[in-house]
Amino acid sequence: MRGAPIKAIQELAGHRELGMTQRYMHLSPAALDSAIRLLDQPLAVQTFGDILETGRVSEGKING
Repeated sequence: MRGAPIKAIQELAGHRELGMTQRYMHLSPAALDSAIRLLDQPLAVQTFGDILETGRVSEGKING
């Protein structure tokens, strides 16, 4: 419920099968509501830093 990857939990618990780990993983109603709210939110626009334009892009090629 705190965001740990299920494979990590499986290893830490010593389970050979992922199904065994899933059997013991229970989500509270609040956790399910939180997941629904995440899915209902619009996607955030990701920025990757400053982009420097160096030329025109035409037909998949960069023209300088």
